[in-house]
Amino acid sequence: MQTITRRTFIASSILAGTALALMPQGCVQSKIKIDLFKTLEAVQQVLFPQGLDAPSAKEYGATAYLANVSTHSSFLASDLHFLKRGAQELMNEYPNFLTLSPKEQDETLRTFVDEHEIGQNWVSFVLYFSIEALLADPIYGGNRNESGWKWLKHNTGLPQPKVPFAQNLKGEVI
Repeated sequence: MQTITRRTFIASSILAGTALALMPQGCVQSKIKIDLFKTLEAVQQVLFPQGLDAPSAKEYGATAYLANVSTHSSFLASDLHFLKRGAQELMNEYPNFLTLSPKEQDETLRTFVDEHEIGQNWVSFVLYFSIEALLADPIYGGNRNESGWKWLKHNTGLPQPKVPFAQNLKGEVI
């Protein structure tokens, strides 16, 4: 598998997001319905499996984090659309992905990355949010029990947020 630089990843993400934003509504045909977060959870478990020195995606709450932050107004609609589109393409091409063994899921995901136009950018995007969940303040739903910080032996800065998202003076989430 070829590695990409941060600059290439950011440029590709911007390009993909722009392309998705300009795509006419209803342009993408869906063969099957998917549960986005079940698919993302399975992919995140492939990226951060149990049994490594690092906490697994399930242990640190990668999917819970993404489910939480994707509902906030600051989360770009084009990012959510791209996550959905990639998950849909993965499940259309490999409808049994969720029932495969972890090793088979890993092999299938590698094939998806290598053989599908959206594969590498989509998996990189899921990886980005998975790493964000690993390192974010636990108040946002990830980094459960500060497991990411403990794994990296990171001393947190103070003060830590007391509410998950910025609020105005009336206490309304902005």
